[in-house]
Parts: sequence; C-alpha cells; structure tokens
Amino acid sequence: MSTVNLSGTRNIDALLVGTYWATANTQLTYSIPTPVGGTFWDSPYSQEKEPDTWSALTTAQATAFKQALQTWSDVANITLVEVPDTNTSYGDIRIAFSQTVAKQPDAAAWAYLPDDIGISDPAGDVWLNPEITEYSSGSYGFSTLIHELGHAFGLKHPFSETPLNSTQLSNALDTTQYTIMSYTDYEGAGYIFEAAEDGGYYYSPINPTTPMLLDIQAIQYIYGENSQFHLENNTYQFSNTHGELKTIWDAGGIDTFDLSNQTLDMKINLNDGVFSSLGVKQLEPNGSLLTATDNIAIAYNTEIENAIGGKGNDIITGNELQNEITGGQGDDIIDGGLGVDTAIYLGNKNQYTLEVIGETITVKDNSNHNEGLDTLYNIENITFSDQTITTKTLNITETPPTKSSEVITQPVEGDENHINYFLLEISEPLTTTVSVHYNTQDNTAIAGQDYIATSGIATIEKGETSTVIAVEIIADTIKENDESFLLVVTDPERTIFPSDTTQITATHTIIDDDINTHSNRSNDLIGISLFDNELNTIA
Repeated sequence: MSTVNLSGTRNIDALLVGTYWATANTQLTYSIPTPVGGTFWDSPYSQEKEPDTWSALTTAQATAFKQALQTWSDVANITLVEVPDTNTSYGDIRIAFSQTVAKQPDAAAWAYLPDDIGISDPAGDVWLNPEITEYSSGSYGFSTLIHELGHAFGLKHPFSETPLNSTQLSNALDTTQYTIMSYTDYEGAGYIFEAAEDGGYYYSPINPTTPMLLDIQAIQYIYGENSQFHLENNTYQFSNTHGELKTIWDAGGIDTFDLSNQTLDMKINLNDGVFSSLGVKQLEPNGSLLTATDNIAIAYNTEIENAIGGKGNDIITGNELQNEITGGQGDDIIDGGLGVDTAIYLGNKNQYTLEVIGETITVKDNSNHNEGLDTLYNIENITFSDQTITTKTLNITETPPTKSSEVITQPVEGDENHINYFLLEISEPLTTTVSVHYNTQDNTAIAGQDYIATSGIATIEKGETSTVIAVEIIADTIKENDESFLLVVTDPERTIFPSDTTQITATHTIIDDDINTHSNRSNDLIGISLFDNELNTIA
C-alpha cells in the first residue's frame, strides 16, 4: 500500500484519502468492460458483490468516462493508458453499471480507493447506478464521473475521515464551488430547469465540469502538476446562454479571458486561487438571465495575463503579471494590480478625454466605439490605435499644444519624468481624415536613458486642425550635455509630402539642468505643419 504524507495545509489535507497510485506518473491503466470477448472479476470481489449484476456502458457513456478521466490527467501528472478488458487482464481503473448500486438509497455511484486497505482487485473501480443514463458534459452524470474518479485517484469527501486522515474542510468551503468531492451544491451558477409532465419543472444546480479549485490543489499535491497542459497561447470564453461552474488550469503561454460575447456586467479577476463572476445564471424557469456569481476559478499557479471585457459595466482586476486589459463597451472599472499593465482602447487618443484625480484615471470615449467612461487604477500604460502613453506622466494641468507656437522643442530634463509634445498642425480644418506613421530616433539622446522610444500612427480627424505626439522625457541627476532626439514622420495616408521627400523630421533637445551652463536654454518653438494637405516642416 502506497501512502501519502499530509501537507499541513488544511484545504489540501481535507481531501486526501491517504493512499495513492505509486505508478501513476509513469503509467496508470484503465479498461471498460464489455460483454463481447469476455471479462474477468476477481472472486470474492467485495462485500457488495457488484459484478454479480454488472452491465456495460454504451459507446456514448464510455466516451464521457474517458472525458472525465481526461479532466484529471489535464491538471495532474497522471499518465493514463487504455488497455483491453478481457477474461485474463484488465486495467487499474475499471467502470461498469451494477444493480447493487441501484438498490442503495440515493446512490448514484461509488468507487474504490487506490490500493484500498486489505483489498486488491476492486481498487480504482467505479460502479454506476444503471438508472442514470445521461453522462454528457454538464450533466449530473458527468459530474458524478469526475467525483468518483476523484475517489479512484485518492481523494475523499471533505467532510469525512479515513483510517489515515481525519482532517475535514471548513463548512464555508465544503461546496461544489471549491471541490467536486463535496455533497453540498453551489448555487451561484444558477439552475438547470426541465419541464415535468404535470406542467411544473424539475430543477438542479449547475454541475461542475472540471475538478474544482481545491481538487486541483490536492491532486497536484499527490501526483504533481501536468506542466505540459495548454502551453500555447489560449483564449477562454464562457457561455452567454447557460450557467457554468469550472476551474481553469493552464501551464503556460500568454492567455486571455475573453468576455466580448457577454452582454451583462462581468467581474473578472486574473489572480490565481480566486473566483470570477463570468457568464450567466438562471434562477427560475423561463426567468431572466443574470450574471453568475463566483463560478469560474483560476487554479493555483496558473497565470492568465490578459482580459477582454464585454458590453456591460465590468470590474476587471489584474495580477502581478504584465496584464493587457481591454474594458470593451460599458463603464468599466479596471485595476491592473501589480506589474506593468496596459489598458487598451479601439480609437485614436484624440477621441477620448483623460482625467487624473489622485491615483485614479478616467478615460471617456467621445467617439462611436461605445467604450463608455472607464475608471483605471494601477495602470501604467494606455494604448490607443495611434499611440501608447505612459500614465505616470499624465498630468491634467499640462495642456498639450494646439498650435506650433506652443510646442516646446527644448524641454528641461527636470527632476521627474514628464511629457514633451510634437505637433501635427494644419492651417484649416480638413475635409477628410489624414494620418502618418511616426517613430522616435536617437541623435545624441539615447532611448531608454534620456527618453522613452515611441512609434505609431498619428491621425488628424476630419474637421480638426491638429494632433499631438507625446514622448516621455526621463529625468536624472547626472551632469551631462544637452542631448537631442528626432521624431521621424513617414508614409502619409490621404495626404502628401513635398516632392522627392519620403520622410520629415523634427528635432527636440533635452536641456540638462544638473549643471550650471548650457549652450542653449532658449524656449524656441517648433512643430510639424500640414498646409493644403501637403506636409512640410516649419523651420
């Protein structure tokens, strides 16, 4: 008998039987008995004598069983191999129906534990009540399969004791929200309703379709993580028509929770070991769909980097990673948390109004993107379709220039990072929208040391006369010469450059204020101007 040492963590230990399959990391076999070709059951098998009245699974039921097995091997380092079930050999784990189960009050199934004490042959076997026939994903039957396989792999009920382990889970966590091994249904994902012959309805809570948060933590404690599952970049979406209850395990890649198909208010939390309120729930027959409550968990040690909100007023919380968060439509609250985080918007920067109030930034959509009024916390960057800005330098008292005479071409380095603007300007409002590509280039100033490099597409909208390009100046206390950098403008669209010109540049010089003398401290002003749809430099 192979035994498991307790972890010392209650939430894990409350699910451990105390025995496990020592060979599961290399190969654990399973088989599905069929009447064809014969099958063998050890005799005596058990006190319950299940094989005396056994019957086989249908093809569809066998497929569901394999899917339920997969939910466990997806998260844990368990290697499963199917072997034939014959009259001479069979797998470590077997499954069949038995009338013995049906004779027990309210019994849907039961399973024997790995290396069960004093018994060898039944270990790992799962027996089902033949009166339950539906085992497709989302059904009570499928949830039962996952539950019983949890026993077969070495998990117990959170409220029970075994000869090797008396630890029990707290009552607050003893529901199917946290563990599929619980007998207490979680109702935050709503109900399934089915019409009855008398005109009423049968109903049952939404069933888990995966091992849940604490199940994954416990099974990984026993067998280790499946470190090869979902190493690619994955996007997770959730139903907007029926409730779901599940936990996401993902071993790698750059991953995204995408709620763009949702119309209700969502609550997305990208931290591991935490629940989000995603998708819908129904609380009464033919009733309105509501937002589900804390129904989707991210497994411990799973990293989800990005989030996309839906059409409602969403609350999105980031983690310690570099999150990219798109609020989508509605008035969203976005908190990037730790890490260098970016909020993403569809339009050009000049289509939004940005306001800073203390540590809070509001972004108001003034266009037809329907992105509402968002409130941002702990967001380091904001990306628009034409440029990315750094929020730590965002200051509502610093007004961007609207004409060339307001452009500061020789910004003082200063004691804190700050924004320096270039200006694209026209003499009269345009009758069409025009744009150019731009990027900064080093001269004597060096990107990353003296300024933050930036590039993108700058657009002047129809009816407007200017747009600005912001560059962050990096402050320091090093005595150095004045240093210059360039903004290079190329590839005009719906406008033209002067003849034989493929690019236009403007130079700004960073004035060092850490020494007493400078070659030039004037506040000469320069920009870039559009005249009659032809792009020219001012000087």
